[in-house]
Amino acid sequence: MKAVLNGREAQVFEGLNREQLLAVHRSMLLSRKLDDKEIQLKNQSQIFFQISGAGHEAALTAAALTLKSGYDWFFPYYRDRALCLGLGVTPLEMLLAAVGAKDDPASGGRQMPSHWGHTKHNIVSGSSPTGTQVLHGVGAAEAGVIYSRVAQIADRELRHHPDELTYISLGEGATSEGEFWEALNASCTKRLPILFLVEDNGYAISVPVEVQTAGGDISRLVSGFPGLHVDSIDGTDFFLSLRAMRKATDYVRARKGPAFVHARVIRPYSHSLSDDEKLYKPPPEREAEAKRDPLVRFAQFLTSNGLATADDLAAMTADVEREVNEAALKALAAPKPAKSSAMQWVYSPRESPTRWSRRSTER
Repeated sequence: MKAVLNGREAQVFEGLNREQLLAVHRSMLLSRKLDDKEIQLKNQSQIFFQISGAGHEAALTAAALTLKSGYDWFFPYYRDRALCLGLGVTPLEMLLAAVGAKDDPASGGRQMPSHWGHTKHNIVSGSSPTGTQVLHGVGAAEAGVIYSRVAQIADRELRHHPDELTYISLGEGATSEGEFWEALNASCTKRLPILFLVEDNGYAISVPVEVQTAGGDISRLVSGFPGLHVDSIDGTDFFLSLRAMRKATDYVRARKGPAFVHARVIRPYSHSLSDDEKLYKPPPEREAEAKRDPLVRFAQFLTSNGLATADDLAAMTADVEREVNEAALKALAAPKPAKSSAMQWVYSPRESPTRWSRRSTER
């Protein structure tokens, strides 16, 4: 496809020009390099845990391009680094969380790394039990529906947008949990404006998807839910992901019901640094995954279409590594929370459950 740019014809793919496509590659590369930096810091005992989003970057970067930061509501899971970068979370902010710094915007240094949260971008901080974000997201979507219907709510127009949606992501392993099925049932029953993204990398830690999910295909299982838009894609292909996310968001914003995108991705790194994938993934399987690496695929797309040279991509990589290294140095130098603050936010700062009156408990 061609478009006119500065008086000359320029290639456009899915509405994206060269500069935008290079930005896509840079965002995916930045996500991967942040994973690599955190792994390095963990091996140096500078952070206490690491769990990566490697292999998920294409689907998540596509999601970021179709959703609205600070407008929609986000309940991501721990592999959504590329999404959060696309929404505006900075590398420094991510590394502040990794080192447990006081100024970490997700939790003030109180949560595990990769547990995303940012008030400015409407990213709701999640907890470590896998899948708990799903029902929280349903509650947020229901609140949005109430805001849209009850005119008496103060500042309603400032707090709610008529076509906002709630994004909920999870891995295929978490679809075996009760919270997921409760959420899906409630979403379809009430036609809630929710977009579910299941990032299926084939393994729930070391358990293969065919052992955990009946038939090994979650999108096939949910296809009978009334009003649910269902799509199943190769999530390592950026353009397939972008088309699927555009269709899904359009469906939800039009208030036709919830949408469900099943993105088959890869997990080239171990589940976390508490795991070793080489113990259960045979070499041929790991080699096949490497050929589907979204960064490799997108780089090949750029070079084969004359949008970038190998030197261009090498320069971009060097620039990204420089940015990540600078952010890491700042994060390591950042102050940690005071030890005296350890008990803050464990309970309400205003109400003590041990001081409730008998009258209040009888209400």
